[in-house]
Amino acid sequence: MKSELITIDDLLRQIPSSAPSEARQRVGQAFAFAVEAHGDATRESGELYVQHDLAVAGTVNQLGIDLVSTTSALLHDSLLPHTGVDRNTLLRHFGAEVTQLVTGLDKLDPYVKLNTSPTARNLELIRRAILTIIDDDLRIVLVRMADCLQDLRKASHLPEERQAQIAQEARQIYAPLANRLGIWQLKWELEDLAFRFLQPAAYREIARFLSEKRVHRSEGVEQAIVQLNVELAKAGIAGTVTGRPKHIYSIFRKMERKDIDFEEIRDFQAVRVILDTTDKNRCYQVLGIVHNLWHPIPQEFDDYIARPKPNGYQSLHTAVIDSDGKTLEVQIRTRTMHEEAERGIAAHWAYKEGGKLDAALNRRIQWHRDLLTLLQEAEGQILDQESINLDDLTDHVYVFTPRGDVIDLPAGSTPIDFAYQVHTEVGHRCRGAKVNGKMVPLDYRLKSGDRVEIITASRGGPSRDWMNESLGYTGSARTRSKVRQWFRAQEREKNIEQGREVVERELKRLGLSATYTVEDIARALHADDVDQFLAKVGFGDIQTAQIGGAIASIQQKLRPDDELIPLLTPRPKKRGLTVLGVSGLHTRIGQCCTPVPPEPIVGYITRGHGVTVHRKDCQQVLNASEPERLIEVNWGLEEEAYPIPIVVKGYSRPGLMNDITNTLKGRGIGMTKTKAATANSIATIFLLVEVTNLADLDWLLRKLEKLPNVIEVRRQRWAG
Repeated sequence: MKSELITIDDLLRQIPSSAPSEARQRVGQAFAFAVEAHGDATRESGELYVQHDLAVAGTVNQLGIDLVSTTSALLHDSLLPHTGVDRNTLLRHFGAEVTQLVTGLDKLDPYVKLNTSPTARNLELIRRAILTIIDDDLRIVLVRMADCLQDLRKASHLPEERQAQIAQEARQIYAPLANRLGIWQLKWELEDLAFRFLQPAAYREIARFLSEKRVHRSEGVEQAIVQLNVELAKAGIAGTVTGRPKHIYSIFRKMERKDIDFEEIRDFQAVRVILDTTDKNRCYQVLGIVHNLWHPIPQEFDDYIARPKPNGYQSLHTAVIDSDGKTLEVQIRTRTMHEEAERGIAAHWAYKEGGKLDAALNRRIQWHRDLLTLLQEAEGQILDQESINLDDLTDHVYVFTPRGDVIDLPAGSTPIDFAYQVHTEVGHRCRGAKVNGKMVPLDYRLKSGDRVEIITASRGGPSRDWMNESLGYTGSARTRSKVRQWFRAQEREKNIEQGREVVERELKRLGLSATYTVEDIARALHADDVDQFLAKVGFGDIQTAQIGGAIASIQQKLRPDDELIPLLTPRPKKRGLTVLGVSGLHTRIGQCCTPVPPEPIVGYITRGHGVTVHRKDCQQVLNASEPERLIEVNWGLEEEAYPIPIVVKGYSRPGLMNDITNTLKGRGIGMTKTKAATANSIATIFLLVEVTNLADLDWLLRKLEKLPNVIEVRRQRWAG
């Protein structure tokens, strides 16, 4: 990868003649635009902005992406605040695609500029955030890699702190990206230059060692090249054999990995064979020639043609002992493989107007969304492996705090979600938000790259509207849960009072207020703390349907989870009550209390009328003048329909009675008597219905309550 100064003429000469003439002209126009925008302005390194832009564009052009990318590289820092140019001006001169790439670079920039020493967790979030940018357009990241590389080339003129910041950015973010995308010509230079500034002593020591060995090493490599060329010519194989430089950082990593010193490294010699063919079998033929020339080291052979690397890299790697007893590394590949190895995914771009990508390239870019796996291999960052579904990355947004920390939020999150993620108290006192310096409504949907500032009140709490998902103030269930917790804590006493009213009203509605207490219902729902139970009822965490189920479970001795069993299982054939365990005796239901299964009951022997069945808590039973007439009665093993009087009150309207009748029919509940009265537009309807158990009665009362215009439904004694 060239790093010397280039001119616009050099850049234009490097563009293939097959490129569209209009696109070539656009590159020249972009340079002229950058010159006018920057003038003689210099960067912090002392380099002219225009020269920096030319160098970045030259690197991008060597990758062979497209001329839209080259144009964007020339303009990548031509917007505010570097110049007086705004987005609309750029859009007017160069169109939407170039403008999108340039502004995309600005969007990416904060992820790697705000934190000089990111934590492992924050670094991982930065990488994930970059993946969301890649999903928009991979070319943004490729241009940014070239920009970072040029910054490193000129970093020797910067203060040490700034050198370290740029080098960390290269090592932890862009070198792993270049590696995963297979762009070796960027990866090696990024790694070596970053190593130079982050670990200067180790870099100088390895560089000095290589310099001392260079003459002897060069002689060995040149001799190997000559020998290989002779053998290739004999076999009629066309190709190029070159010496391959060993990169300083790769040597350092090898020393660390194998825990060895410089003197123990023997494989500084390396050659590469590039074949002028697309036939992969020729590579194996050359491998045989190499192994016949020198003694192979079996454990040093890697076949990346049969088993390519995840980034698509293909080549044969082998190591041999040459005639001087030195280790020689040899790589063998076709020219197409070499293009992919050097330029990676960028090698698949074609120069075409508009920079549109073909379907194959789009699939390849999609495949590369597994970047996260190997992004974690960055030096010094051994991260915990989390259960991450890469397909779900688009379900997250990554935004900044004012300090520059990255916050990971679910897609669709709002400033309120952000506030609660930062700190629960910040969320409670949130009153407004600024995104990228501008005020936004609290239901604003955050996007990756947004910088969010929360405006808080000194006291107060959240709004109840934040709990309503349909209103759009929150996108996270976690946020809504925290809001609910606040209201529980603040209104506990009020919720307890409201909860008690709800439970007592439900007992009264079922005609059981004299039979059961609030404490009975709490125990049935496994609540040890009655006040806490009532607070949940008052807040709405426990619904009246659960209370009704608890009552049924008490009477039927079912677990609360089984409260629907009576509604779902077939009813057996009906049979009568049993008196002292004997069925078929003449019985009748007491009209004073109208018991219904499974309420506790007792019989009372009446003269000439058999046995009258009462609830055990019926006042007539409790006050019986002849208690010796009381007799044991139970509901028997199977079900029977029992008449229960209920009253329905509602606003008078046509069709109300038909709705009631249809509700009864839908459940198969019989109605033996009915009576209605209307006063002041309020209709009162008395019904005598036949139910088989309390669950059926509870279901009926709830259904009738939900009918339009109905005010109240309750169980009561039959009114004649």
